[in-house]
Amino acid sequence: MTAPNESPAQTDSNHGLAPLSLSRVEECLTRHGYAYVEDDEHAEVLRARFDDYRFQFMISGEAHGVLQTRGRWSHSVDVSRKVEMIKLCNEWNMNRIWPKVYVRRESEGLLGVYGELSADFRAGALDSQIDSAIQCGLSTVIAFFHSLEERLGAELDDLDS
Repeated sequence: MTAPNESPAQTDSNHGLAPLSLSRVEECLTRHGYAYVEDDEHAEVLRARFDDYRFQFMISGEAHGVLQTRGRWSHSVDVSRKVEMIKLCNEWNMNRIWPKVYVRRESEGLLGVYGELSADFRAGALDSQIDSAIQCGLSTVIAFFHSLEERLGAELDDLDS
């Protein structure tokens, strides 16, 4: 029996548990036919676009064992709408396990809206687990962005002006 915070080791047809690395994330993205670029300023970050949303995949944590998939909504929001946007994010966060969504000030007058999913692979990961974490991060963050666009409807045209 495993402890509550442990998962039993699974077998993967090609590999066993191996340390998480950016090259393994690159292999996953390539396997799925996703285009990405390396970040010149941050060695542990890959950037990509999905459904016109900017995403980054990064390795973080003391042991470099946490994979984070973070997306930015394609619209910017005037700071005067901060409370409204926070309420929409909080509603999502209260009703769903993931992704974590939030609002962040990006300039004096503009806010960005983000979604992210982190997966802890400090004990190592199967290729299939990395695939699943990336797919889950992408699909749930994009679902949040689509939900936000549906909720705001015709107001979307006014956001970036």
